[in-house]
Amino acid sequence: MNRYIHVLLCAGLFSALSAAEAGSARVAITDLGDLELKFATVKQLDEVPGPAVQARVTHPGSAMYRIGLPRDVRRASYLVGNGEVVRAGQPFVILQGPEIHHLLLEYSLLETRYEAAKDRYQRSRESYRQRALQEGQWLAIVDRYLELQLEYEHMRHFQELVQESTDNSDSITLLSPIDGRIQYRDTQERLVAGTELAGFLAATALQLRARVPMASADDLVALVLPGCRLPLARLDHVAEGFFLTAWSEPISADCDLPLNATVSARPLYRQAAYSVPRSAVFTRDGEAQVLVRRGAALEAVTVSLLLPVGDDYAVTADSELADTAVLVTSVSAVQGVLLGLGGD
Repeated sequence: MNRYIHVLLCAGLFSALSAAEAGSARVAITDLGDLELKFATVKQLDEVPGPAVQARVTHPGSAMYRIGLPRDVRRASYLVGNGEVVRAGQPFVILQGPEIHHLLLEYSLLETRYEAAKDRYQRSRESYRQRALQEGQWLAIVDRYLELQLEYEHMRHFQELVQESTDNSDSITLLSPIDGRIQYRDTQERLVAGTELAGFLAATALQLRARVPMASADDLVALVLPGCRLPLARLDHVAEGFFLTAWSEPISADCDLPLNATVSARPLYRQAAYSVPRSAVFTRDGEAQVLVRRGAALEAVTVSLLLPVGDDYAVTADSELADTAVLVTSVSAVQGVLLGLGGD
């Protein structure tokens, strides 16, 4: 036994064992001999990442500028690829067929009828105020004016997109109404009135949509992709099982995400935590711990691991760890000393 004690003394460990009571979690730094001791500063975290979730690059339906056909058209020949970015005023489709001539003529006639109804409405309004016009007649004039106004405005919005006509009255070219990304359903079939010809999505309208656990949704602050952080815009408070749908703020151009792409995103949650190097964490008595420098001693402090954050771990602890120094070298050696302190 004396020989064994002599070996421990030479290794510089016996003094560590005698410096604390059995079961203690503190070790005097001077009792660790020539061990290389390097430290890192613990950082305070206000946000912590959660498990990755599947997210989709999409948009609220109301963000789409949609163009519908006012009348039947035989064929549509698109000039840009589906999903491409277009500029306002850029030609995007050619509509062809004998119906085009009738469409243009119909708009011209509708404009004339609308202007006549508008003029009659304005002239009759004063007569009605002076009781020179019966109420039934006035209501008929108003109804006709409003009916033509609705029809005319619908056609006018479409006509505003028509490029200046060429000599060919059987085809027209339509121009993009806004800067954005175009979507359409390319088909060789005859297009009937009311069919959506194309939709345009402004560059600032793309958002990331993801389902996040309902239990932690209220603390969600952002969705993170590699090199791209997207703050939370809103939560849809309609549960789908145990999940809620989260929408990010508009996706910036730097993120370079195509419409309808499915990506893996990391949710960031509002939570007080700490960032410690992975090399600082060890296991003792079935618990994750770090060695914190307290004056001239090292103290083992129990932490709860959340998730890896780069080369660190996000952790929580009952003790205040912000700006404290944790051991990052010779951790296994000091762990062995602590196990000896615990005794067998």
